[in-house]
Amino acid sequence: MRVPADQKGFTLIEMLVALSVFSIAALALLRIDAYAVGTAANLTENGMARLVARNEAALVASEPGRPEDTSRTLVNGGQQFAVLTNVANTADPRFVTVTITVRPLAGGPSQRLVTVKRIDA
Repeated sequence: MRVPADQKGFTLIEMLVALSVFSIAALALLRIDAYAVGTAANLTENGMARLVARNEAALVASEPGRPEDTSRTLVNGGQQFAVLTNVANTADPRFVTVTITVRPLAGGPSQRLVTVKRIDA
């Protein structure tokens, strides 16, 4: 069967529909990529704040005696963090609850770590 010369190829409408379908798919992929990049940045910030909180908990555990309430600013990994340490008594006088809150000064969610420390008499 022979195709007439004037009916070869795609029509303009078919090309426009195909182009619009591809552009919608490309926009969806760009949106997913932007979301993934933002999520990775948040994970990095949260991970660094969590690491600072764990370091502070290790310092509290290694210091002798009862820890004190403190508020200070420190730098870790090139980022500044506000570190707040609250100490509360427990029902057993041999133990205290230590709450460490770390907040990135550049913005972002804070991380809270709660630990229990034994006070040697």
